Amino acid sequence: MIIILMNMKEIAQLAGVTAATVSNAINGTGNVSEKKRKEIMEIVEREGYSPNRFAKSLRTKESNTIGIMVEDITAFQTPRIINGINNYVEKQGYAVILNNMSLLEKTGNHYSELSSYQSAISKSIKLFNKTQIDGLVYVAMHDRDVMELIPKLSIPIVLVYCYDTSKNNYYVTYDNVDVIVDVAECLMKRGNEKIGVIKGAEDSLPSQKRLKSFITQLKKEGKELKEEYIFPGAWEFDDGVKAYERYKQLEEKPTAIFAMNDLMAVGFMDAALNDGVRIPEDVSVIGFDNRQECRFTRPRLTTVDIPLEKMGEKAGQILLDLISGKTPEDRKVILPCEFLEKNSVI
Repeated sequence: MIIILMNMKEIAQLAGVTAATVSNAINGTGNVSEKKRKEIMEIVEREGYSPNRFAKSLRTKESNTIGIMVEDITAFQTPRIINGINNYVEKQGYAVILNNMSLLEKTGNHYSELSSYQSAISKSIKLFNKTQIDGLVYVAMHDRDVMELIPKLSIPIVLVYCYDTSKNNYYVTYDNVDVIVDVAECLMKRGNEKIGVIKGAEDSLPSQKRLKSFITQLKKEGKELKEEYIFPGAWEFDDGVKAYERYKQLEEKPTAIFAMNDLMAVGFMDAALNDGVRIPEDVSVIGFDNRQECRFTRPRLTTVDIPLEKMGEKAGQILLDLISGKTPEDRKVILPCEFLEKNSVI
């Protein structure tokens, strides 16, 4: 169960009473009329709270509730990670309070822009720490080092889709490198000598890692990635369209394109197909992320699946272990990605 972040004062405002009256109604103490207690409990239940859980938190300071703080819930990976966390902790009898910082509309897909919100993020984490939760999961929208973001907390915290080089915090992320071997092999074993790449944002660590790994794999096979075959991008659909416009101006065109994410891959495919270019007969296309949009492309896009639900589940498991006093085996968990070969390569 995911519940909205609401405190006792807000429940009191809805009921038209004081916070003390709400506390008395939940705990069955004080001079609260049966009618008023019933009204308060109806509000508590309607807003997603369990009276037993709430009462327990007041008595024992253990709420059987965890917090999930997300940088932006509209980022493609966030809902799947949340589902993974919630599915795991709910089976263990925990509820979830969700807080969304909505940073994507403020920063776009640029890592460097996030640095200007560093103090705001730290402040939000500290405020969340004061709520009645037993632990916190922090879900980033960019895979990066968040060491400087995380203040010292009185509750356990687990990071997801990011990492902490200070080794102070537990985190769960994914492997950007090993799966690139499968991408490169898929294209090279089909005889593609000329391969193009659509990069992510310049300040993006995942894009840099994927590009470096891809170039390394090509060199192992005695091939190189020509400079004119590296197209700039910033993770958006329109970047794929722009890459196609540059592609069609080349005298010697690549026979395959590896886009650093699915949106750019789909943008390239859309522009190419509208221009009469056949995929994969004229040019093969591979993306990365396994976004929902991939299910609707024709042909189906070959891509890389990031294990987002599993990342969420693992984060939930680590957090509940920490809450119960157990010491998880590893401070960092890096899960492998899976190459999904569909119909956009030949």
